[in-house]
Amino acid sequence: MSVDQIPNAGLLEYEAVMVGDKPTVTSRTWYHWLLLTAVILFAAVSVGFVGTIFWSSFPTWAHHGFTLLTGKGWVSPDGPFGGLAMITGTLETSLIALVIAVIIGLGTAISIVFFIPRRFRTVVATLVELLAAIPSVVYGLWGLLVIAPWMEVTVNPWLNSWPFAKGIFGSPGQEFGTSLLLASVVLGIMILPTFVAISREVIAVVPQDLMEASLSLGATRWQMIRQVVLPTAKIGLLGATFLALARATGETVAVALVAGSVANAQFHLLYPGTSIAAWIATEFGESQGKEISALMALGVLLMLVNVCLALISRALVNRQRRILAKV
Repeated sequence: MSVDQIPNAGLLEYEAVMVGDKPTVTSRTWYHWLLLTAVILFAAVSVGFVGTIFWSSFPTWAHHGFTLLTGKGWVSPDGPFGGLAMITGTLETSLIALVIAVIIGLGTAISIVFFIPRRFRTVVATLVELLAAIPSVVYGLWGLLVIAPWMEVTVNPWLNSWPFAKGIFGSPGQEFGTSLLLASVVLGIMILPTFVAISREVIAVVPQDLMEASLSLGATRWQMIRQVVLPTAKIGLLGATFLALARATGETVAVALVAGSVANAQFHLLYPGTSIAAWIATEFGESQGKEISALMALGVLLMLVNVCLALISRALVNRQRRILAKV
């Protein structure tokens, strides 16, 4: 085998030395070295970033790691620092937001694929996905100035009219109507575009033959969606759910504006609260000494959670693609 037989050998400027039947590349083009330099630089920056965060948080993990996960009070500037209120607030707001996004988003995705006229589908899908481009501070201000007064007048009194509601929801927040429930609603709207975009793609790639076979057997469109489309796409939809959850847990500015920034570990949704990301944003500017390490430790915890959720989401979506490729 000669160099001339290598595809595009002239364009790539290969100089090969024959070793048995295989050529060994001895020189590279400048573009190869440029890409290699970029990869090395990116890897170095990533390792430096992660290493710096872990190193800065190490004193807290070494001396107050258990307290950070279970402590109820955030004492500064010398500690110990309890992050249970932030962890609890993150779980509450993210899970409620996820329920809101899945209920509304799944219906939206199904409507875009099956019910909206074809000429309007791209327009509607684009408008929904453009919601992801709105800055989070705008969502926060909108929630604080528009949604909070509306909830104070209508939603909160209605919730407190339920039997045993005081024990579940508590009293409405006193500071501008801020509460964990308000943060959950705003978060649910913020993660909606992420869930809809992935769900729509997953549903759209369900094989047409399966849907036509279902309809030919006498199923209605709704029966076809419920018994064929959703079961076929369930793994990909679960991946979209995990990705939306990762987005919700990492949201910062909007939650800081509407949750109330109160480090109080409780489960009353109408009380003010906070999340890990929001607490880091509100406290970091005035922190010093050991408190910086504690905030970094919270950042490490949040980063690990988001990475795990993103990996699970990617694995589920890739598995869905492999399954549909075999159908």
